[in-house]
Amino acid sequence: MTAPRCTLPPTGAAAQAAAMHRASLPVIETARLRLRAPMLDDLPDWTAVFLEAFAEPGDGPDRAWAEFSYYTAGWMLHGHGLWTVERLSDGTRTGFVLVGLEWGDEEPELGYMTLPAYRRHGYAEEAATAARDFALGLLGDLVSYVDPGNPASDALAARLGAARDAKAEARLEARDGAPVHVWRHRGAA
Repeated sequence: MTAPRCTLPPTGAAAQAAAMHRASLPVIETARLRLRAPMLDDLPDWTAVFLEAFAEPGDGPDRAWAEFSYYTAGWMLHGHGLWTVERLSDGTRTGFVLVGLEWGDEEPELGYMTLPAYRRHGYAEEAATAARDFALGLLGDLVSYVDPGNPASDALAARLGAARDAKAEARLEARDGAPVHVWRHRGAA
């Protein structure tokens, strides 16, 4: 099966333009990790972790591609978006972290997804802390929306210093008909 044209790496002048645009995005380094602009080479890992965490019946690689493109476009549209997280020591991708806005969101969200082999190593917390600090300096407050069935993400939001926002949870449940945990990350007053 041939990959859809939109997922093939650019060549020639288009490749140079893509590299120039990626180079304009912030790169954040922590003690063990680098948060960098996403590239098409990241798509297979994104697809795997996205479909594991968020897939609904009938979703497939095309949905993962749409979400990957959506969050990557956030950099141009909102000044924040998706980072690929990789280890400094060897460049291995460990997952993704983002500051994004989805359709219907009331405020920017801090999100994190770690590839299964790299869970329970502290990578998600380290990457999310760096992305959170970047976002709080840029935006002020932000939230993390967590599915009530995901206690690991709830625990991470708590470790990041976020607090549950019961009013926001009730408002979103009344609007959308589904429960969600809303964790509020506060910027400097």
